[in-house]
Amino acid sequence: MRFSSTSRSSHILWDSLALVSFQVPIYAAILAICGANGEELLYGSLGVTVIMLTLGRPYGAFLNFVRGRFGLPDGGEKPMSLNM
Repeated sequence: MRFSSTSRSSHILWDSLALVSFQVPIYAAILAICGANGEELLYGSLGVTVIMLTLGRPYGAFLNFVRGRFGLPDGGEKPMSLNM
């Protein structure tokens, strides 16, 4: 996140880019291992990218809600562990 500015839109942009650049290659590798052809890899990767960009923020808000219910800070500040 060192590239992002202090604005909310910059944080959302870089956070989304980080999510997609990490998760989509993993998903594509899983599809390839399972025997997907080139077209299926392309459409599967594009589809999961759209899903991640659409649902990533609501899912993060849900995780922060759950963390709050357990008395933990919002994500990224402390591991979600009861031992710490």
